Amino acid sequence: MDLIITSRGEARLRAGHLWVYAADVGDAPADAGVVRVLNQRGKCLGRGLFSPRSQIALRLLTPEDQEIDKSFLRRRLEWALAYRRQVVQASTAYRLVYGEGDLLPSLVVDRYG
Repeated sequence: MDLIITSRGEARLRAGHLWVYAADVGDAPADAGVVRVLNQRGKCLGRGLFSPRSQIALRLLTPEDQEIDKSFLRRRLEWALAYRRQVVQASTAYRLVYGEGDLLPSLVVDRYG
């Protein structure tokens, strides 16, 4: 599925923002899911999660045109876990995955006990 965003949405992504708001979405699929993000000239700006019912219509997963599959998600989760092992000391409760901070928008995973 392809999602075409406005020049304002493109400018947000190029500035490092990971979200595109509904007002900055042009041509969009009817259903939610993983989309290829295109500018108005058809250039790929990455892949992300699209929701037609949210004001935050797009949450960017990667600025690359790469497949979002199990191995992509596994690499992101492994990176987040390795990072937490470095920074979390002597705690049995902490956040393993912190959404956009770990480039996994909308996903929060906490560990207790």
